Amino acid sequence: MGYAFTFERSAPGDTFSLNNWQMGFVREAMREAGAAAGQGLEQVLRTPGLEPTGQTVDMEKFLSNSNWHVSSEEAGFIASRLRLAASKDVISDLMSFFDDAPDEVEQWIEDFADFNERSGPHDGYRVR
Repeated sequence: MGYAFTFERSAPGDTFSLNNWQMGFVREAMREAGAAAGQGLEQVLRTPGLEPTGQTVDMEKFLSNSNWHVSSEEAGFIASRLRLAASKDVISDLMSFFDDAPDEVEQWIEDFADFNERSGPHDGYRVR
């Protein structure tokens, strides 16, 4: 099983996918960036400026491939928070806690942020 993300309205470059293992790391990065929250877990590093806000997306949308809709606004917020977290070295600091974090994690997160940005003009995306 994995995760397929597709723009709400079809367009070139409208898909992105991660396997379960990859998505686990991306979810933790989203949590630490304050981009997504919930499921009884909290941030570890609690970096100033990355606190969850009213815009923070419910993590439930990323725990299954149940056709959840991520709106354009949510996608833009996710992208901006992931980029801010990366610029503050939060992603690399967080990954140091994982014995099995591969070197590619930061690239997966950057690619996911790119996909979120690109989905904006297409009414966001679906998590399948």
